[in-house]
Amino acid sequence: MTPRLRILSIGLALSLGYAIYDYVERNSNKETKVKATTTKKKRPGTARVSITRGIDLQKRIAERKNKNEKGNFTPKEGFLPISDDVAVLEGWSRNPFVEVYEPPSITKANPNQDIELAEKPVFTSLDGLIIETAVRMGDKAFVTINGQTFTEGDLINDALIEKIENEQITFKVGKTRIIKDVGT
Repeated sequence: MTPRLRILSIGLALSLGYAIYDYVERNSNKETKVKATTTKKKRPGTARVSITRGIDLQKRIAERKNKNEKGNFTPKEGFLPISDDVAVLEGWSRNPFVEVYEPPSITKANPNQDIELAEKPVFTSLDGLIIETAVRMGDKAFVTINGQTFTEGDLINDALIEKIENEQITFKVGKTRIIKDVGT
């Protein structure tokens, strides 16, 4: 017998011995001694409520029931007046803190035509474009942007589609090249 098996056997024997002792002890007909308590527990002083507090609360409730007028609310000091723009809003209208999004205009251009574009930052105008798919089949390449299909040389928001690859699209805005990944 290995030492580990010997230790486990001793543990099993001890646990069986304790289980038998506990069973006999619980089923014996000994009378259990229960100490009867006749003293009342006092509530702690922090849980007490004064009589005047209850009366004051009842008076306040009665005053609120008597008023029962929502239109006569007068703000107390510390409140700023409501602006006319906010006061005019009714119901669940558009969120006034978010600018209205206008989708960018998409136009197709002749690929043989030279395009002269003004030098201005257009990075934000290309952010609204959602490039869904890009496919290159032989010499022809197609890209789907915002649900419309384009080829190399087409114009989108004053940006020329210069090169279409399977993973990314290269736009040319003036002298600046912008590369966007498919799926963005």
